[in-house]
Formats: sequence, structure tokens, C-alpha cells
Amino acid sequence: MIKYCKEKWIKNKTRLYEALLESDFINHDNYCSYKDLVKLSVKYILNDNINEDDEWDVKNISEIDDGDYQGTLLYLIPKKTYQPDEYEYLMTYVGYGSCSGCDTLTNIQESDSEDNIEDYMSLCKDIICNIIKPYNFGWREDDKYNVVND
Repeated sequence: MIKYCKEKWIKNKTRLYEALLESDFINHDNYCSYKDLVKLSVKYILNDNINEDDEWDVKNISEIDDGDYQGTLLYLIPKKTYQPDEYEYLMTYVGYGSCSGCDTLTNIQESDSEDNIEDYMSLCKDIICNIIKPYNFGWREDDKYNVVND
């Protein structure tokens, strides 16, 4: 996990928990997608409304899906700015499967568990843990986007 995401997770996980509790899909009223969870995670974990220069553009998150029944979803998260440069993106991923036995989100949505909020939180934490900042080297390097091992 990168230092930036670790600090943001510790600081803002309660905000995400509360947002999930208020969401339409937590009680199986509506289903959500992985992209919905990425957007919620960025909105409530990374964007804490303290510093506008440090905001990520939730509305313009791109999803890349070159799989079929299973695969990996890649997400590009741009900085909220007029035209983000290459170093103003974060990237994360989610592996998905074709059924509730091999797909985490489908399993959560099809379970009868009363504790599915914890399952959603765990999935969102994985999304945050998988975040990297491409091109974080050379003159662009910012220590807060380096990986921490603790």
C-alpha cells in the first residue's frame, strides 16, 4: 500500500462506512458495480474535502475491462484539474470472476449475510490497497506515493 492511501484509509474509513450504510445497494435494494465501489472509495477515503489541490476526479474515473467472464478491471483515477498530466493519475485494479464462487462482489450481493457492510468495507480496502501512482519517479517523485511495508 502506498503511504498516501494508508494515511487516508486510517483517517477516513468511518466516512466510507457511513456512506455505505446510506447507500441503496447495501441492503440488496440495488446492485452496484466495482466501478461504483471505486468511486465511493475515492470520494470518501481519498477526497476528504480538506485540500482542493489534493482532490481526485470521481466523475472521470476510467474503467478498462479486457476480460470476458473473468479478468481484471483497471481503474485510472485522474486528479481533479483541467487537464491532468501523466503524473496526476492514480491506478487501481480488481480481479473479477464469472460467478458468486469466484467473484467477490457477486458473492457479497448474493449472500444473506447481515454483515455485508463489513464485506463491502473489506472490498473497498482492497481497492485502496491496490492503488499505485504510475510515473512516480525522477522529477515527478513524491514520497507520499511510495509503497510502505508496515
